[in-house]
Amino acid sequence: MSSHGSQPGGNNLEARLQAATSTLTELEQQVKSGDVDARVLMDFRNAVDMIRGTAWAVQQWIGLKEQSGDPYSVIPILAAQRVLRASQLTHDLVVDLESMDVSIDTPGLDQLYSAVVRLQERLTPLFPNRR
Repeated sequence: MSSHGSQPGGNNLEARLQAATSTLTELEQQVKSGDVDARVLMDFRNAVDMIRGTAWAVQQWIGLKEQSGDPYSVIPILAAQRVLRASQLTHDLVVDLESMDVSIDTPGLDQLYSAVVRLQERLTPLFPNRR
């Protein structure tokens, strides 16, 4: 058991990670059958990529803390991963809107619209030549 298991919730997190690893191993075998919708598989791949990146960044964070390094140097990596993931999700939502899988009746669409407006307000000053 790692030293992190003594932290509050550490054992629970470790157990959940072990269970997720087991589930992912089982899913891998099922995915290999090829009997899965391409869009569902792409969503799964994107989620796994995001988890891999986050797990790597957290591992770096822990390593830097243990070696008296600056763990905050990992934060830009996490931010870059969020940007990448948001770009992927935005592309997927465009496809969903074009195929009419998402409509005005889709729950959460109003909140998404508000979030995108706020995001655009923050991004616009970074790209003054793209008006």
